[in-house]
Amino acid sequence: MTVYVIGLFQGLSLVAFPAAATILTSKTGYDLSRTQYGLLFVPQVALAIGGSLALPNLARRLPLKWVLLAGLVSNTVSMGLLAGSVPLKTDAIAYPMLLVATATLGLGFGLTLGSISTYAGAFMPERRDVALTALNVLLGLGTALSPFLISLFTKLGQWWYLPLLAAAGLVVLIVLALAQPMGLPGLGSERPAGARAAPARIPTLFWVFAGALVIYGIGETMFGNWGTTLLVDKGVVATSAQNALAVFWAAVTIGRFAIAVVSDRVRSTYIYVVLPWAIAVALVLAPLAHTAAAGIGVFAFGGLACSGFFPMTIGYGESTFPSIVELATGWLIAAYQVGYGLAAFGAGALQRVVSLPALFRVAAAAVAVMGLLALLVARQQRPSSALSVSPATTT
Repeated sequence: MTVYVIGLFQGLSLVAFPAAATILTSKTGYDLSRTQYGLLFVPQVALAIGGSLALPNLARRLPLKWVLLAGLVSNTVSMGLLAGSVPLKTDAIAYPMLLVATATLGLGFGLTLGSISTYAGAFMPERRDVALTALNVLLGLGTALSPFLISLFTKLGQWWYLPLLAAAGLVVLIVLALAQPMGLPGLGSERPAGARAAPARIPTLFWVFAGALVIYGIGETMFGNWGTTLLVDKGVVATSAQNALAVFWAAVTIGRFAIAVVSDRVRSTYIYVVLPWAIAVALVLAPLAHTAAAGIGVFAFGGLACSGFFPMTIGYGESTFPSIVELATGWLIAAYQVGYGLAAFGAGALQRVVSLPALFRVAAAAVAVMGLLALLVARQQRPSSALSVSPATTT
């Protein structure tokens, strides 16, 4: 049970900064420029990629419990710094604090996600897909709750209750994890002394999968990191924009669960090749939303459109490249993070010369290319292929 609750709090923490976008950029908040706001996510992306790629080696050298605890501590530090920066928001130290906070959040995400996914699968080896689906439902619930709670706490005048709540919950989870053995038989066995793994050969086809996820990261992040800013620019009040973001993440979670249910009856590749075009349509429609109701509707559609593409690509990658499955999974997660970084930082920097609605349309055009790559990915799958709930289906 502890592992699943950790998933919930990982989701809460992961979306805390995007959920607070209107506060971070508000004149009455931290007064960050859009470039500064986008720059916040560069250290997060760098350390999330580093943590994800380092996880297999760390798990071989150390007990997985200690890797998980390191991730939890990193997340706790991040939320503590975010909450602690509030009284200093007008001081010069506030922005460096936020940069350190996003960096530790990225490291915490990279270490925690893979660890809890490994635990969930190991605790129910005969029903691994069920265990990972349950874990990812809770991860998704956390991502949906984060903007909703910030909206609620903002109405109470204390938005920082969200990171404070997340930090307190993470401390409790650290104590619970320390009190439990959390051992996994056979995990972390090391190679004989002096033995080295042969260098993995990366097939050319792999880069099609990676390219698709880079573009997907751009499309999803336009909604996740810049959606509330777009709606506020269109005249939607900040709390309603945060509610729209909560609906987006809730729709992502609901969509993933629905795809997992119907994939036994509908060939998953049929769903897979349609999703990019739905994402492109949602990105085109988003700048047209001028009311709270329209924003919520478009974000709900966008969340459903984004729901399956990432976990399905990871799952297809695992089945297509079984000889390099650990490397493939880590690198595909890293590819998504590259797209996340490009949109989170790039969209902020480009707004000096290009409007945010125009950037949403540019992202839609890029996602159309992703649709073509999705066709190539789908062609590699056997007729029996179905949605594989991978260890990295939180985004």
